[in-house]
Amino acid sequence: MLEIDVSSEIGHLEGVILHKPGIEIEQMIPDTIEKCLYSDLLNLNIAQKEYYYFEKVLSKWTKTFQIMDLLAEILKDEDVKLNLVNEVLEQERKPRLAEELLSMDPKELARVLIEGFKDELSPLYNLFFTRDATSTIYNEVLIHSMQFKVRARESIIMDYIFEHYFKGITFSPSNYSARANTEGGDVLIANEDVLLLGNGIRSNKRGIDFLIEYYSKIKPKFNILIQKLPHSPESFIHLDMVFTFLDKDKCMVYEPLMVQNKDGFEVIHIKIDNGKVTYHYKPNFMEGLKDLGFDLEPINCGGEDRLYQDREQWHSGANFFCLGEGKIIGYSRNTNTINALNKAGFAVLKAEDICNEKVNMNDYNRFVVTIDAAELPRGGGGARCMTMPIRRTKVNW
Repeated sequence: MLEIDVSSEIGHLEGVILHKPGIEIEQMIPDTIEKCLYSDLLNLNIAQKEYYYFEKVLSKWTKTFQIMDLLAEILKDEDVKLNLVNEVLEQERKPRLAEELLSMDPKELARVLIEGFKDELSPLYNLFFTRDATSTIYNEVLIHSMQFKVRARESIIMDYIFEHYFKGITFSPSNYSARANTEGGDVLIANEDVLLLGNGIRSNKRGIDFLIEYYSKIKPKFNILIQKLPHSPESFIHLDMVFTFLDKDKCMVYEPLMVQNKDGFEVIHIKIDNGKVTYHYKPNFMEGLKDLGFDLEPINCGGEDRLYQDREQWHSGANFFCLGEGKIIGYSRNTNTINALNKAGFAVLKAEDICNEKVNMNDYNRFVVTIDAAELPRGGGGARCMTMPIRRTKVNW
């Protein structure tokens, strides 16, 4: 059992929650794509082959947990089973299903809660993006209240997993306001005193106000840096689609927004000092980070050409996940982004070579593991989106 503890985006990864995409993603049809929050239909067979290498690389590095297994485990407890089913059915207004669902064994119930049940319970189409429903922030877990109801069950399931499997302390904006929304892609942990938030179509002002109020009560001195995000195109869905940490001194950015900010999207530094909250506007996100002590070299998603910056940002070219300091994983298809990383000193390692033991990640100080993927990026997320870390080592800044 791992204790919950994540105080940065770059500490050595010691545990992560995943979900292998299953038949739930094949339950979409053209008429329901938008409702399912996708822009295209995915081929499950290909997506699973791509995911195999992603998961195997992670399992070679750290302890991995699958949501399906965790859910089946906690459902062995009859009280947990009863309470979880009742909460799901109350939220989805389907109380008539209680008797049938409660008669199922734990594995079968876990499966139908994820893959869907008849025409009564929708599949969790987005669950393989495990980042969004929860965020491990320091030694607590934020259970997100997500913008779209199609994802509400994800948060319920993860809440029960953290409470009953990991015995974690959880909190949620849903207790603050029914209209307060946050998602994990908009929450990045810089260090123990600084949190980075995206304010866009998925995480709204009420959700951010909740976090400001929450941390103003428990942190004597704390800083929150907020980036206002465009509402279109849909690739700007979360902060981690335009910015991710790579190391103590490097980050990946979508330059037009995070550095140039020509369209003037608000960047606000929230300073908390013994309960007093003050607001300070910054010209761009990188300047805001620098003022907070993070003098990071930005590496441009898509390289230096604006055309490729836009193309590769669309396919999660700024969305990298840290295995440790300077040790990252992302999609190989974003060739200009990978070339920019290589020029910045990151060795390029193919996931397949690592899985076939042709390459050892421990032989490199800085590297980017590249995942060959065509289907997974079309789901609208990258490596960070598909991972929910629960423990990292501390980083000495």
